[in-house]
Amino acid sequence: MTAENDTFSINVIKTGESEVPAPEVYWMEGWNEWEKLSFHALLLRNSNMNFLINTGLPSDLTERNKAMVDFGGERCIFKPSDISKELNHLGVEPSEVNGIAFTPLQDYTTGGIQLFRNAKIYMDRKGWTEDIVAPSVRKHQPRNMFIPEQNLKYLMFDAWNRVVLFDSLFPYSIAPGLTVMWVGCHHRSSLAFQISTRSGNVIFSDCSFKRRNLEANIPIGIAENTLECLDTYSRFRGKGTFLSAYDPEIDGLEF
Repeated sequence: MTAENDTFSINVIKTGESEVPAPEVYWMEGWNEWEKLSFHALLLRNSNMNFLINTGLPSDLTERNKAMVDFGGERCIFKPSDISKELNHLGVEPSEVNGIAFTPLQDYTTGGIQLFRNAKIYMDRKGWTEDIVAPSVRKHQPRNMFIPEQNLKYLMFDAWNRVVLFDSLFPYSIAPGLTVMWVGCHHRSSLAFQISTRSGNVIFSDCSFKRRNLEANIPIGIAENTLECLDTYSRFRGKGTFLSAYDPEIDGLEF
């Protein structure tokens, strides 16, 4: 029998939206088509924890949206939602969140990090190193797209005593019922979170943008490594409810 503190309730929070050319979502498919994306945070709760996976988009999207317009035009602009308001609707104040993590380390997941002043900040050592502090190759995006400069300074100085760097090449247990492992595919900081709920195992990852990636075995179009996508799909298919990180179908889901 699973103990109450070994399971979580989950609320999927929409933190923003955009549209992108379809080949960004599906590898070499959908030319001249567009796909809607939603950005998400997951609020996990049990009697011990209020844990948040992703913290929403930054308040200043000037640099991000310039890059998106240059990439695909005005249609690609990121439109944020206020994560504080969404949490408030669920009865949770930012001060009550005691743990946060990200998949991947990007501006649209780390944007609200400074709201959560009482939370331990869990980051994968590999992703932190290879995407942020010491990338081995020149990235296709500037570091501000991975994490806004003010949030990077906040992490490295003001909040460093709350940072927990973990190694996730093998499954790492953040808490009973909450395990994370590295998957790659999209970014070097892309992770898969496995969450135990009363209705079964739930998996959340950005290695799959939409449900069809997993179901039809189609890598995401902006993968840094397509084989990592396929390996992850094979590993997790049939192992629980898989939540693809940018799929509008999961907006507002509860478990």
